[in-house]
Amino acid sequence: MRSVCSRCLRAGAASVDPAQSLVYGHPVKIGFLVGDIAHISGGSNVIIEHASGLTARGHQVVLIPKAPPERSAWHPKLQGLTVRPLDDCRDETFDFLFATWWLTWFDLHQLEARVYGYFNQSYESRFHPERHYKLQNRGTYSLPLFFVTEARWLEQFITHLQPGARVAYVPNGLSRDYFPLRKAPGPTKGPLKVIIEGPWGVPFKGVKEAFALLELAAKDTPLAVGWLTSYAGGQAPLVAGQPVKVWERIGIDEVATVLRGHDVMLKLSTVEGMYGPPLEMFSQGGTAITTPVSGCDEYVVHGHNALLAPSTDATAAVRYLRQLHENPDFLAQLKRNALATARAWPDWKSASGAFADVLEQAVKEKYSNAHLRPALAGVSAMRTHWLDDVWKFEADAKAAPHLGEGEWLLMQRYRELKASATVATFKRYAPPAVRGALRDYARKVLE
Repeated sequence: MRSVCSRCLRAGAASVDPAQSLVYGHPVKIGFLVGDIAHISGGSNVIIEHASGLTARGHQVVLIPKAPPERSAWHPKLQGLTVRPLDDCRDETFDFLFATWWLTWFDLHQLEARVYGYFNQSYESRFHPERHYKLQNRGTYSLPLFFVTEARWLEQFITHLQPGARVAYVPNGLSRDYFPLRKAPGPTKGPLKVIIEGPWGVPFKGVKEAFALLELAAKDTPLAVGWLTSYAGGQAPLVAGQPVKVWERIGIDEVATVLRGHDVMLKLSTVEGMYGPPLEMFSQGGTAITTPVSGCDEYVVHGHNALLAPSTDATAAVRYLRQLHENPDFLAQLKRNALATARAWPDWKSASGAFADVLEQAVKEKYSNAHLRPALAGVSAMRTHWLDDVWKFEADAKAAPHLGEGEWLLMQRYRELKASATVATFKRYAPPAVRGALRDYARKVLE
């Protein structure tokens, strides 16, 4: 099963035969600029899976962090991939060079490529409360790059912002290696077994809120609670006075066993691109209670394979948990349908094959956007200068918190004027009385 945005393939163009892994007899050289791939994250998992699949297809793939990454064993496929720091790639030329995490977008110009792209997994300005980070992130959509994205809503969003860009929709896969499909959901006995997924201290993941809701639910619903996390922050949570079983920083090849021991995943994210954990839960015979977050419409159907708890209804999840405990037939129905959803979902070989189809078609069309490199460099330089101003403002704001942004701008201009050669000459030769009179006048005008 392959789904690729029709806009990125010319009308009437045939899909590349999966058996033909090379274009014109040569591998395509693909670079992915990456952030922290040494530590567990869903976004890194997607990049690693695509890189592995493209490599298996016969292409030359390089993961490019800014600095050499730490040794890591959280994802077995990472060990078989080529990883080279940015500085070691400066003499290379790539057929495709993709930014991934939004900060890597500002490094695209540093390397030579025939096609500059953005593998966009979320609208990442929503990750940051700081206004200057939000505005910088929006700059990553300022140029018509070659976009590949995992979610339909992102495909639509990017196409609206950049109607002239080439945009491909390539859904994520579900690993059959690490999440082998159960033949049937397991029986539910005793308390409702609930697992929370997500790191501590990341507000938009909703982990703290999930524990608070479970504390409410436990007043009239017997629960056994687990927590699967990449970072527990030293927390040892309790629900109804009982310790929560915590699985922290386990390898991806251990996750399925944990999920298989639970009935329901409680996932209350407020920001996602196309999240994977509920789908992984489906594959192990469970269901989910989740928020109607962006990307959930890729596979979550309320009342069919999962339950959607509106963020405007603070206790909906509590009611759903009680309903699932009191109505085991409904819980079993959700589980069966969830497993059927996972069974119909493409695996990673199909997903990375669709990614390869998109790239190989572009090569056959001799597509290039190398002319964008100077513009990429310009936007990156603007960001650097802007950050200098932001940090100066933050330092001044701490020293003089009564100043607003407009006042700070006037202060900056005033400092620049004072440092000018004209003012320096005036100060050198003007009598003290004249300088004092001008200073008093300026103070009255500004008050």
